[in-house]
Amino acid sequence: MDNGFLAKEYIWENKLILISIIFIGVLNSIITFLLPVSIGNFIILRYGSEGGKERLLQLLGIHFTTLTQFFLFFFLLIAAKALLGTVEKFYSFREGERFVKNVREQLFKAQLNTSAEVFSQRSYGYYLLRYSNDLKTLRNYLVNGKLDGWKNFSFLCVGISLLFLLHFKLSLFLLGFFLIAYTGIFLFSRYQKTFIVSSRSRRSNLLAYVTKSFSRHEKIRQKFAEEKTIDRFNFKSEQLFEANMKNNKLESLLENLMPVLEFTILGILLWISTLIKPILHHSDALVFILVTLMLLSSLRRIMKVPGYLNKGNISIRKIEKLLIVPVQSAPNEIDEVKIEVIE
Repeated sequence: MDNGFLAKEYIWENKLILISIIFIGVLNSIITFLLPVSIGNFIILRYGSEGGKERLLQLLGIHFTTLTQFFLFFFLLIAAKALLGTVEKFYSFREGERFVKNVREQLFKAQLNTSAEVFSQRSYGYYLLRYSNDLKTLRNYLVNGKLDGWKNFSFLCVGISLLFLLHFKLSLFLLGFFLIAYTGIFLFSRYQKTFIVSSRSRRSNLLAYVTKSFSRHEKIRQKFAEEKTIDRFNFKSEQLFEANMKNNKLESLLENLMPVLEFTILGILLWISTLIKPILHHSDALVFILVTLMLLSSLRRIMKVPGYLNKGNISIRKIEKLLIVPVQSAPNEIDEVKIEVIE
């Protein structure tokens, strides 16, 4: 999905810190991956039985000869996870807030310098909405869309590379399933975009009406127009409710589809493993399943990324139109998300 100039500019100017956050996130994911895997070596040392997790540690070049070495490694991983997780979250949130702060300050400056003729073409509610709903969406765009997206994608690549060492053909099928799943979610999010725009439009419309009504509070009271104003507000509120419910139906379908899709991929993969040659050794098969289950959680988070980017791009384009609108803009200029004129 295309970025607007606001996102491109910020990402380029802060690329080093953003890449560092992604790298720290990948390391944290790998540690999360190693913690349950390392237990396999504990079972070997304590009970003398081999398992798939021991085989996975051998592939990673990790081996312990004493329980002391295992516990030292295990608790060092926990400490590293606590440290890296805190650093990743803090700097992710910080960059998200810095991005929002940067856009907010540019937006206010641009609006304040806009000519009175252009500024008066829309109600205050339209401008105020850019400072609340849209800025929150921009934060999710950078943190949950860009940073988390690249982190989980990188971890997914590491995991799939490990699986290719175990069984090339089966890993190729898994990679194909992942690509198909992501493409489906991407197309789904493009379809959902229409409903998101409609919901945003109704919300903007309602806020604009509230702002207009409150600014005319004394006049409405003098003309005894309270009932008419309330009825009109309720009508707009109902429109917003219906638009939100249409979007919520798709959100609910997507939320339910993700876990179903994960187990469907796993089931098909198990079926394929019974057909292809060479046959996986039982320890390798167990490792393959364990790694796949861990990668599916990353896939679930990646499948949410198009939604964050989609919503973020809508907000970015709306804010950018306010930043680049010329001073002598034509009175009939049409915004992408059309706001109903309040009589």
